[in-house]
Amino acid sequence: MFRVHVRHRVKPLLLACVAGIALASSPSAAQQVDSNKLLEVMVRKGLVTREEADAMIAEASVAAPRASIAPVPVGGVAADGTQTIPYVPQVVRDQIKQELRTELGSQAQAEGWAKPGEVPEWTKRITVSGDIRARMDAMLFDRNNYTDFVNWGAINEGGGADINPGSPGFVNLPYLNTRQNRTAMRLRARLGVAARIDDRVTAELRIATGNDRSPVSTNQTLGQVGEFGKYQLWLDRAAIHLTPVKGVGVELGRFANPFWSSTLMFDEDLNFDGISASAKLKLNDTFGVFGTAGFFPMFNTSLNFGSRDVPGGFSSRDRYLTAGQFGVDIRPTARLRTRFAGGYFRFEHVQGELSAPCAFNQDVCDTDAMRPMFQQFGNTHMALRNNIPNPAVPESLSPDVQYFGLASKFELLSLRGEVDYGLTDRLSLRLEGDYLRNLGFNRGQVAALAQNNFAPIVGGVGGQYDGGNTGWQARLSVGHLGRGLPQGDQTINKGDWNAFAGYRRLESDAMLDAFADSDFGLGGTNMKGWFAGGSYGIAHNTAFGLRWLSANEIAGPPLSVDHLMVDLTTRF
Repeated sequence: MFRVHVRHRVKPLLLACVAGIALASSPSAAQQVDSNKLLEVMVRKGLVTREEADAMIAEASVAAPRASIAPVPVGGVAADGTQTIPYVPQVVRDQIKQELRTELGSQAQAEGWAKPGEVPEWTKRITVSGDIRARMDAMLFDRNNYTDFVNWGAINEGGGADINPGSPGFVNLPYLNTRQNRTAMRLRARLGVAARIDDRVTAELRIATGNDRSPVSTNQTLGQVGEFGKYQLWLDRAAIHLTPVKGVGVELGRFANPFWSSTLMFDEDLNFDGISASAKLKLNDTFGVFGTAGFFPMFNTSLNFGSRDVPGGFSSRDRYLTAGQFGVDIRPTARLRTRFAGGYFRFEHVQGELSAPCAFNQDVCDTDAMRPMFQQFGNTHMALRNNIPNPAVPESLSPDVQYFGLASKFELLSLRGEVDYGLTDRLSLRLEGDYLRNLGFNRGQVAALAQNNFAPIVGGVGGQYDGGNTGWQARLSVGHLGRGLPQGDQTINKGDWNAFAGYRRLESDAMLDAFADSDFGLGGTNMKGWFAGGSYGIAHNTAFGLRWLSANEIAGPPLSVDHLMVDLTTRF
């Protein structure tokens, strides 16, 4: 392609050069031979045709008398070693050089060629990042823990459970392991690409490991599939980020948690589906405001939901979150920073409903879609199906296959505060506090439906519903904390360190257990206890970390779980 472009540009100059030599008023024999030789070269190179060359030679022969041409050596190497080189005037060579420079410069600019020592322009708009974390994970259970904790998630993810002990299809419900310690090696790997389309548009894509489709963990347990089998990668993020005006951001797709929150409410690995808009406004040197609002689909009803049993199917049971948060950022001095925020989070259609009468042999009942598609542990559950017994057998023998949904509504008030004092330019002391209250919780209604979270019976006393709707957490941190930066964004230098300690209490229905911290206790809600840990930078962007979480169940029989995590993390 390059040769073709240059040929068309240079050919007129070469022809002019040859013609100038051949048609000079008194050309020497050397000039005549030089022109002929140059034309032959041009023919071989495909710069002129044979017909064009012959025509110019003939024209030169007529214009210049043969008597004036003195014998000269033909171009090339003579017998005595003399070499004759066809002559091209300097002015023509300069013109060719300039023409080539202009041609190549235009092509380089159009195609984005790199200058020596530089990368192409498009690469400057692409950012690649990622991290790898290796973890030793130990879950340590108290030997006095109660054993019959129902695994509601296993029931809902399967084909339901027949809860009638007299039914031929009855089997024991799936229970949780609460007494046998477990250790594992885990791996987390994430790779992300961010492309700046222009000053107002950015696209983000990230893939990550994970045992399953859990929204709150990208951990992959080593050895899970056996005999060094390969693992899956999941689409962790895929989003378009817009900046319509300075200080305002809009996100669409699947993106990081847009709210300022802690793991009391949302696990640190949780990403959001939907659309959000955030804004920051600095009013003066010491005071600013910020806020976020969004709409987030959580579950979309299958197109053919229920159509196998009912022509036309059942009505939609879509679930979604609408939320807003507003906060203030106050910096009275260069070293002191305080932030406070309040938020309202309304989860629509997450509360279960009892179905319409449902035949004993019916595959799908109209509220089956109201069971959680993913859940951890802690929320109060209710039976969803209003099953009609089989009239052909006694009711005590009729199957009662059930799914279980959430007994409470969830409309959350969230309060969060932080005081950060800079001991040095990079060393900080930070105190954080969080408070949650589920305003949609109605104790009387939930207690009438509850299948779990009852106080243990001791000496004939107890057995009443014991769930709750509030949660709080306090945490003190010191060290290199990356002041003002989101977690994971600050650079880690060798020798950087931090340490933290705190206490948490999160009652059964203060928050959807699906989204809460996946590491504290068994993950989810209805747990209280202490946590502590720290990290140390052993190299650039590489850190060794340690965490100890000690949790005890709030409502229900005794359950105590200690969780130890030892991490080595590197990122790029």
